Amino acid sequence: MHQLGIHTYAELEAMPASDIDRWRHFFRVEPAGYLADNWRAGVAAAALVNVTARLKRHEQLKPSDLYPDPHKLQISSGPASVKAARGLMASLKASYSK
Repeated sequence: MHQLGIHTYAELEAMPASDIDRWRHFFRVEPAGYLADNWRAGVAAAALVNVTARLKRHEQLKPSDLYPDPHKLQISSGPASVKAARGLMASLKASYSK
């Protein structure tokens, strides 16, 4: 939630669904968080292995050999169902109340 600039459950609850859908689209186009961080680590690791092992072109590692490409992950493109959204909100509220 901090990636959205939201710090409390009340702020998330007050956010219009259209804003949430826009953020979902943005993160589908420009992934962020641990998935993107893992991908970046995979880019560096693959480059390091390829250079130090002097692998031939057909033997070289790709970042996707180490971590999934966050740009190619299947993320739902439509708005979430009401039931799923309520379940997400309940789990977020429970995690913030601890």
